[in-house]
Amino acid sequence: MPDATDILEELRKRVSKAPTEPGVYRWLNAKGETLYIGKAKNLKNRLKSYVQKEVDKSLGPWKLSLRKHIADFDVTVTESELEALILETNMIKEAKPKYNVLMKDDKNYVYVRVSKERYPSIEVVRQMAEDDAKYFGPYLSSYNINRTLDALHDIFAFRACKKSIEKLNRADTVEHPCLEQQIGQCNGLCTGAVSEKQYQEGVQHVCDFLRGNHKDATFQIKTMMEKAATEKKFEKAAKLRDTLLYIESIGVRQIVSDTSRENTDAIGIALQNGKVQVVVLRERNGKLVEERSIVVGGEPDSIEAVITELLPQYYGAETDIPDLVLIQEEIADKQVLESWLKQIKNRSVEIRSPERGKKSKLLALAEANAKQKIEQQFAKWESATKNIETALQELKDSLGLESVPKRIEGYDISHLGGTETVGSMVVCKNGKPANKEYRSFTIRTMQSGEIDDYKALKEVLSRRLRHLHDPEKEWDEKGIAIGKAKKADLKQIEEIHERNKATLSSKNIDYKTYVVAKKEQNIVAMGRLVHIEEADAFNLRSLWVADEFRGQKLGQVVTQKLLKNAKAEKTYLITDPSLEEYYAQIGFRYVQTPPQYFIDINTKLKKRMNEHGTGMPCGLVMVFIPLDNKEDVSLKSEPDLLVIDGGKGQLNAVTEVLEDLQLQIPVIGLAKREEEVFVPGSSLPIDLPNDSQGSFLLQRLRNEAHRFANSHREKRIAKGLIGSALDAISGIGPKTKKELLDAFGSVDGITKASDEELLKVISEKQLKLLRENL
Repeated sequence: MPDATDILEELRKRVSKAPTEPGVYRWLNAKGETLYIGKAKNLKNRLKSYVQKEVDKSLGPWKLSLRKHIADFDVTVTESELEALILETNMIKEAKPKYNVLMKDDKNYVYVRVSKERYPSIEVVRQMAEDDAKYFGPYLSSYNINRTLDALHDIFAFRACKKSIEKLNRADTVEHPCLEQQIGQCNGLCTGAVSEKQYQEGVQHVCDFLRGNHKDATFQIKTMMEKAATEKKFEKAAKLRDTLLYIESIGVRQIVSDTSRENTDAIGIALQNGKVQVVVLRERNGKLVEERSIVVGGEPDSIEAVITELLPQYYGAETDIPDLVLIQEEIADKQVLESWLKQIKNRSVEIRSPERGKKSKLLALAEANAKQKIEQQFAKWESATKNIETALQELKDSLGLESVPKRIEGYDISHLGGTETVGSMVVCKNGKPANKEYRSFTIRTMQSGEIDDYKALKEVLSRRLRHLHDPEKEWDEKGIAIGKAKKADLKQIEEIHERNKATLSSKNIDYKTYVVAKKEQNIVAMGRLVHIEEADAFNLRSLWVADEFRGQKLGQVVTQKLLKNAKAEKTYLITDPSLEEYYAQIGFRYVQTPPQYFIDINTKLKKRMNEHGTGMPCGLVMVFIPLDNKEDVSLKSEPDLLVIDGGKGQLNAVTEVLEDLQLQIPVIGLAKREEEVFVPGSSLPIDLPNDSQGSFLLQRLRNEAHRFANSHREKRIAKGLIGSALDAISGIGPKTKKELLDAFGSVDGITKASDEELLKVISEKQLKLLRENL
């Protein structure tokens, strides 16, 4: 049995993966018994305080004693700190843990009671009675709810003295004004100043407010403020302003406890990596009192399948069957299951899949906790060193690797209908995620709307693996020397320009700006950088490769040598669109609208633009930005294994890249449907069981690559990069772009808007530019 030190070390690893949301945590002993229940604004930080190596002196003797007995923990995520507090109280009352302070009474909540009479009374009470009254709450502070009712009386004047309410409900008459009316605590019901209808309307306004509808109260108080200010009653206006600020501050609604008195089970289900986790949130008498965690065996492929098979098994052994069961998806056997549950309970049981309202939020909370539980299972697996060692050894043996793979990289492609295509690289070092070494790639060689995962994957792997390739060394071994041109090379350079007049400009030849590749004494490739005086930038020109070396990427090597000389400046080039991928492989990217200074120094480019009358270059302009291509420690590290999300097609695309770069790195494809592992050169998957530790590690890596790719794509969209087409329009500045996106939501919305709608935001001149470019 592991000692306390080992247990705390394992718990520290797991706590590092705990959620940072508010919620309730439970410390458990080795038998799974609950020792302590607590709440936290940030669960991760609170749990960390219990298990850190340096003992937190603020824990106190009870917590220090608890620390000696803890072996496990569980958490329930909530939507707010208020919900965490209420849920903690409910769970403590239910479980009565050894290390919690247990209250002896039930006076920690208060409710607002509205009687069911002709003239309803409103009062704050400690408990709900079995009567016909309406109850609102629970509220944690009697002071705060009384303050709220005071504020509502200032707005709706709903309060009447107790004597008048009692008499009027008995149909007696009231004749004399009360003391409360004279000090403003009674609305005058006792003297007939308020009619029965007016009184009931005031009570209804209060009930609406307590249900969460604050619009009427806000409107009324703003109207009263304006009137007070107009009448120069500034003290009254200030008081009303403070009341408004207070009302706006209490708009937090909670779902873990209410006055519905309903008995409900919310069943949340999470499927991940072939594992299923179920969380049942049990609401009894309107209060969330318990969370039950259920691990399901087998390998179901849908939420519906889990629900259909789980419900009969769970409720067949359950004695406390609720009136309402909430599920995530509609199921075919719903009516049959409802009839079966009715027979067991002897009263109707409804199975519902809510889409809105409090019940949908309760179900969403159950689902979020199911996902959290499954993540904690994986964290628990990762914290066990033995599991990782077994997984890595299984991969070594199954894949025939020379050694245990210490660095494994996973790749995935994500796009949104052919737009915002991105790739991800996630890294696993010694069996554990190395988050700092994750990298994302925005695809450069695909047009908007183009869907080609193979092409995108090839670009990602080419851009990643070129950092491991030393092309200069490769050409040196072939007898090709690459370096700066010397004065003795000038004659050959001039001859090459003369022979290639159609494609190479011979203007201002300076041998010092050239890099040449020479076989013996003959130049077989060359290129130069021309400094653009108007800006800190260069223009790549005169790139030429001898016929016998074309198609062997010698031009790329010469270009890379030139780029090193450019240091921190941008380098532009203009090329044929068919060569976009060729240059993208070494870090260039497409430029939609080239800067004017680049157009001005390229006379041919300027001439072609004028001939076509488009204002756009005839050819592809690309740019290399050193800051975007600086040396990366992660990309410089050589992987022991590449894992590709996909089957044989994706695997073949990556194999081509490896062959092209002459790299010998083991690579596998993980087909998602059957979790089959494919290797190059074989049409059949290898023998690696789905439930093995090695397969589990691969699935985790693949899913992490998928998550990271989606996250990168969503961040790009959130930042508004999808609307970057506006950036290319001269005359549409950042401020106008923001106004357009605020008004129409997206570039597509702007395009579809009518001229009349657009002219409310921009001028006629800007409208013309917009229509020409979008």
